[in-house]
Amino acid sequence: MDLRAYFPATNISFLISGKELPENKSRERRFLFGNIFGEKNNPSRVTNKVPVFDDSSLADPKFFCQGPCRDGWINYNGQCYLYVPDQRTWEEAEGICQRQAIGGHLTSISSPEHNDFLVNLATYHGQKTAQFWTGGSHRKGSSLRWTDGSVANFIQRPVSSLLHAVGETINSILNIRICLKLNISIGGQGNWDGSDCRKKLPFICSYKPDLTPP
Repeated sequence: MDLRAYFPATNISFLISGKELPENKSRERRFLFGNIFGEKNNPSRVTNKVPVFDDSSLADPKFFCQGPCRDGWINYNGQCYLYVPDQRTWEEAEGICQRQAIGGHLTSISSPEHNDFLVNLATYHGQKTAQFWTGGSHRKGSSLRWTDGSVANFIQRPVSSLLHAVGETINSILNIRICLKLNISIGGQGNWDGSDCRKKLPFICSYKPDLTPP
């Protein structure tokens, strides 16, 4: 099979989702195709300038893609995500995520851009979605924890009722778990909020795909 029919050296291009940065931040990529296509005596060196993009735009539904993820899942920054519209308790949702994929859990949130991506994913698949579960939870005497083991190095400010004085008082007295959901405002903002884990909500699962060559 002549691979040039599928990968012509003169037409190599890259699709990178997001906003293009200024020209002075473009990176030059060089690819040597001669040996790949058996042209050892006349290798063709192709130079492509590949724009570097702002990762914040990966949250835009226009740039959603499956990438290396399973069917129905969306790739974002090396993780795979699935919005599940079925309403389940927090623990039920976590169990479903674990069964959906190896290493699957309710999603963690690592940055404001990540937060925006999750909101857009939920509204893209469920137009009437107002809130959904994430993998965060909190108990008396402990900090926010994610079911996937991620370090809680990002907490949305201002802190909502997850650590609200009233919720904290109830937590201290009853020692109950408070689970983290995202409320989607009319303006499309994703606001963190604590809730009774027995409440039934849609949810988002995530897992890291295995990219090891077979």
